[in-house]
Amino acid sequence: MWHGILVDSAFEDPTFPSTLKVFAKRTSKSMGWVLYGVEIQDYELPDVINKIQSLMKSDKPYYSHFYNDLIVVVAFKDKTFEVEPNSSTWIPVIDYGKQLNIPEEQLDFWPNRFQDEIHYFTKEDFLI
Repeated sequence: MWHGILVDSAFEDPTFPSTLKVFAKRTSKSMGWVLYGVEIQDYELPDVINKIQSLMKSDKPYYSHFYNDLIVVVAFKDKTFEVEPNSSTWIPVIDYGKQLNIPEEQLDFWPNRFQDEIHYFTKEDFLI
């Protein structure tokens, strides 16, 4: 199983993330975004990533990321990276995001392990 973080403003249709199995939802007060925690079965991940990339806005740079405690998959509109949860492996992903003018502080790919979700989402954010 994989968990992922999607932001509503990344998509032409901002309700798209709610079509997936959502386990948590929160609003970023600083950015005004709605962030969705979604659950994806192993066999579904490639198809879900392809769909996400096809539905992402093309006029602004965004990404979504997925994790299973061992691997982090970061999906931009036109490129996907597979790295470890350890930030020392993220240099190519961060460099790519910066080329797209995504601020470095937004390239944190957090949470990236199931145990980190409790610190990312509050009790009120969890839907299941």
